Amino acid sequence: MKIYDKVKLINLKNEYEKFGLKNSDIGVVMGEEKNGYVLVYFDGNIYQDKDGVYKTTEIDAAILIEDLETIK
Repeated sequence: MKIYDKVKLINLKNEYEKFGLKNSDIGVVMGEEKNGYVLVYFDGNIYQDKDGVYKTTEIDAAILIEDLETIK
């Protein structure tokens, strides 16, 4: 697994649920492996809040490599 690989979360754990992640969420690896974890940015939506400010629901989290599957 390397930077910019597209991945799918295949093993949901409580620590990931706390971030709002679900099984089969798709993301992109954005960091090198450290202690078995990689930084993953999971796809989100862009929306405009009531004040007109654009925000995103994208989630970034450290995920164990064994809990991810590389996809094409």
